[in-house]
Amino acid sequence: MTTTTHVDSVRHAEDTPDVTQPYRELGLKDDEYLRIREILGRRPTDAELAMYSVMWSEHCSYKSSKVHLKYFGETTTDEMRAAMLAGIGENAGVVDIGDGWAVTFKVESHNHPSYVEPYQGAATGVGGIVRDILAMGARPLAVMDPLRFGAADAPDTRRVLPGVVAGVGGYGNCLGLPNIGGEVVFDPSYQGNPLVNALCVGAMRVEDLHLAHASGTGNKVILFGARTGLDGIGGVSVLASDTFAGDEGGTGRKKLPSVQVGDPFTEKVLIECCLELFREGIVVGIQDLGGAGLSCATSELASAGDGGMHVWLERVPLRARGPGLRASGREARRPVPGRRRRAGRPAASVHIGRAAGRGPAHGRLAQPVLAAVGDRAVRPVRAGRDRAGPAVGLGHDPHRRADRPWRRHLL
Repeated sequence: MTTTTHVDSVRHAEDTPDVTQPYRELGLKDDEYLRIREILGRRPTDAELAMYSVMWSEHCSYKSSKVHLKYFGETTTDEMRAAMLAGIGENAGVVDIGDGWAVTFKVESHNHPSYVEPYQGAATGVGGIVRDILAMGARPLAVMDPLRFGAADAPDTRRVLPGVVAGVGGYGNCLGLPNIGGEVVFDPSYQGNPLVNALCVGAMRVEDLHLAHASGTGNKVILFGARTGLDGIGGVSVLASDTFAGDEGGTGRKKLPSVQVGDPFTEKVLIECCLELFREGIVVGIQDLGGAGLSCATSELASAGDGGMHVWLERVPLRARGPGLRASGREARRPVPGRRRRAGRPAASVHIGRAAGRGPAHGRLAQPVLAAVGDRAVRPVRAGRDRAGPAVGLGHDPHRRADRPWRRHLL
């Protein structure tokens, strides 16, 4: 018996406008779903709906915190900008410190993942912030970790705290990065909602600065780092699974955690690989894969450039088979658009080969999987069929914001 797999293509979406879609199950609100239909001029395909759900999540779009984060942009002075090489909107901040040197730093939270699975949640928080520093062209030097937990004698604090501390320390140690500072505060207000903040600082020469954009029609885009697995699916849109074990549904596979499983040893190799590529001068733009995986990297690179992305999903290196562009999106992978080889520049072809996994020093980290194209769209393709054609910049709709109640809490 032959089984036919249905593909919800763009054409099929146009022909079936009234199909009921599980947007609420993916974490989208009613008004957000209507906004997606307005942007596309039709209902989204299954792939587009999944992409929008992760890119418009709290984790990726900052739709609640942007109300408060805008304060930093509004209060930045010309004197501050004089030494600022990169700021809001980039992977990390970069400041010129003189004598041709710059420092780059960023702090980011990994709160809910660390509450669901303390060790891996905290560990992958460190891994993600280190990759943000690396994506600017800098060598990561050290990490820090400001932490907030509920009451010290609360049972839930005793469950969460040991794993968070071990995850932060274990991942940084495997990368060879010292933890140069941090703080721990206990207060009942953080009960059930610990704050796990990871900070990384790096250094580089000013001329080595790299930004997250992909320009140049026909340029190759390299995906490299850890292979894609099934852990981490739904990690930014519908974070917590009902349980980490349960009904196998006839597939022989228990439910996998929605918190990404870290691999610091692959990331250590990735650091050296990226720095070598930077030294050879063949990188046009670079972007870490955040919680939204390929959806995040492709749309953000293209949005900041002047083209789109044509994504061949069959070429994504896998360690397991399963659905979705979101699988294992966080861990140790970057797409790097490489310049096309020019006459008199043989090193470019050699080192693009290294990025694709043929470099003797780095093992098989990756292969070319994407190509920047001329139209302003991100088009994932599998088995020759378009799975989506959404507008570039999925996470950057200025109309989306959430004004939530808040209060100042002083310790």
